[in-house]
Amino acid sequence: MLPVWLFAAYLFVAYALHEQSRIEQEALWIARQVSLVVDGELANIKTLLEGLSKSPALANDDLQAFGTEASRLVQGTDQVITLRDLGGRALASTQSVKASEPSVEPLTPEEREHLDLAGVLVSNVFAAPGSNAYRIAVTKQVSGSKGQPLLLSMSVPTERIRLAMLPAVPAGWTVGVGDRERNYVARSKLHDQWTGRPGLPEYVNKIVGRSGTFRSGNFEGTTLLAGYYRSPYSDWFYTANVPLSEVQAPLWWSLAQIGATGLTALLVSLALGYVVGTRFTKATVDLAARADALGSGSEVEPLSTSVAEFDSVSQAMIKAGRAIAERTRELETVLDTAPVAVWFTYDPQARQVIRNRFAAELMGLSTESRRSFGTPDLVIDTLAYKNGQPVSREDRPLSRAMRGEETHSEEFAYKLPSGEQRYLLSSARPIRSAEGSIIGAVQISLDVSERKRGEEQRQLLVKELNHRVKNTLAVVQAIAGQTIRNATSLAQAGAALSSRLISLAKAHDLLTRENWSGADLQILIAASIEPHAPLARFDLRGERVWLPPNIALSFALALHELTTNAIKYGALSNSTGSISISWKVEEGETSRVLELDWHEKGGPPVARGKRGFGTELLHRIFEYEGGGVTLNYEQLGLHCAFRVGLLPGRETLPTGTGALPADLPR
Repeated sequence: MLPVWLFAAYLFVAYALHEQSRIEQEALWIARQVSLVVDGELANIKTLLEGLSKSPALANDDLQAFGTEASRLVQGTDQVITLRDLGGRALASTQSVKASEPSVEPLTPEEREHLDLAGVLVSNVFAAPGSNAYRIAVTKQVSGSKGQPLLLSMSVPTERIRLAMLPAVPAGWTVGVGDRERNYVARSKLHDQWTGRPGLPEYVNKIVGRSGTFRSGNFEGTTLLAGYYRSPYSDWFYTANVPLSEVQAPLWWSLAQIGATGLTALLVSLALGYVVGTRFTKATVDLAARADALGSGSEVEPLSTSVAEFDSVSQAMIKAGRAIAERTRELETVLDTAPVAVWFTYDPQARQVIRNRFAAELMGLSTESRRSFGTPDLVIDTLAYKNGQPVSREDRPLSRAMRGEETHSEEFAYKLPSGEQRYLLSSARPIRSAEGSIIGAVQISLDVSERKRGEEQRQLLVKELNHRVKNTLAVVQAIAGQTIRNATSLAQAGAALSSRLISLAKAHDLLTRENWSGADLQILIAASIEPHAPLARFDLRGERVWLPPNIALSFALALHELTTNAIKYGALSNSTGSISISWKVEEGETSRVLELDWHEKGGPPVARGKRGFGTELLHRIFEYEGGGVTLNYEQLGLHCAFRVGLLPGRETLPTGTGALPADLPR
């Protein structure tokens, strides 16, 4: 019984203290909220004064017009606007000065300081002259036409303050507003009775500082719990009051309820003690069995018990078992979806592994008849190599991880039983228990076989590029050497060498566009002669022929030499000559031969000249291609016949090669 009653007493004291603190905080909050509402109303008055202070009539010192403007602003209301100088003399007002001014006395130093700091001065409550109505005034300093300081005030009845704060006053509470002289400005209750009267000294003397709470009696002798807040805007104080008896009434009722509940609980516990005791042991055993099932991954059965706590724990175990199963399925789905191979092992020898679908596919295993996730399988026999050296199974990442080692992105080559070779980038980590001991290991591998094949392909391409560059440099070296040896001057050598290198470069451009698979003969002819002579003076005739890269380069150099020779000495040296280029392919059982004829006509008479570099180039250019060149200096013009062997089988245009340009001569 003693613990029950002590606990009940503790609950009551804790509840009483909590309620006291809550009501005090509520009183503070209400006082502050009311101050915010009233300060907002005073700020609205200040806003009206600020708007009126920008009146052109005030700036022009037209006080009559200013008074008229102010009267229109407050027309139909009980507001009064007054303009004074710092000495208190009224300069303009919306009604008689006697009925409007709060004081004719100059501002005190304290009021002047508050006006300078806050930008506005809220007056104490005052009685309007000639009536029993109480008012307050909001004053703002403005500038006259000559920059002299003036005081612009608006006075309103205190009833306006009461109406503004009423929505913020909760039911059962009384809120009072007092000015700097501790006189009441407004009250939520008995406003007309208390406005303008000083507060009870016992009460107002406890309002010290910015905010706080206190207990005090009122004029009727009722003890109140009060919270207060002093506004920095107006320097008024706001109090929220509630009778202390209303605060304590719920505490006494709670004490009675707690006492009755404690007594009832004691009686009921004595009656149920025996029943609960006899069933508690059985429920405990059943709950322990379900905990074992949850730990082993088995399904947790519902627990039938009258102990609600045990039933809640059992339901939580069932939910936990379902959540574990869902997370397991999610993990299996993620591991089977991710494009990485994952192996788990809890075998110290790393011979029994759990693998995901991608790991099974990499090892060439079937994924259609796989067992459920988490069931270990034997590893398959593979050969592993690192940097070309064989790696034993004990030195592979998963086995090393079981010994506590960590591997980071190590590359291995694996040879599968099927003979297929895979390149894997592997990382492995040990799996440790909460105590830090190693209980398993995990290995993650990326299949980088495609990347390795790409690297090999790039190496082949680099070698091929080196070979082609060397060949091109050899051709350039030969052209340069022969050009310089046969030139009569340095200028002639430079021009001839530049022209031949440009021709070679254009052939390279054409081959580059076709990825160095070859070139179409007719397009090659047009590209070789077009920079030197108009195509209209050429007659091109022949079938479509696809030339290998080496033969295409040779033809580009030969056609360049023939074209420049024709410009200097042959058919292109005048305006009437022309050139016919025709070709055909002779098909044999084991060979194919390209025959191309260059015929000039209409030029000056042909005379056999000495054999220079151009002639030497034409004779030797196809020397290594299984062909030859024949030059005939006929009366009508030069005739050059080419005969070049092509690879057996008809050469076809590569995929995507378009038709010939429509403007090529045929």
